[in-house]
Amino acid sequence: MQLDVFSKMMFGDSAKQTAEKEEQQEEVSQANEEETNHYMHIMDQIGSIMNSVDQIKPALKELAPMISAIKKKIM
Repeated sequence: MQLDVFSKMMFGDSAKQTAEKEEQQEEVSQANEEETNHYMHIMDQIGSIMNSVDQIKPALKELAPMISAIKKKIM
């Protein structure tokens, strides 16, 4: 969109500025969306890790006495 000389003199390059502002807002919204996606992915991974730890806990409780016995024999 080109402005004539009079409009440019009276109102400046407002069309260019608004287009640039819209582009910046789109970039910011895309960046925020990507950050949200990364955050959600990280939270999913933390949830998976916590579930794995909960499943491994009973096995670790069974192994703890054997590990203690091995430590006593070594030391």
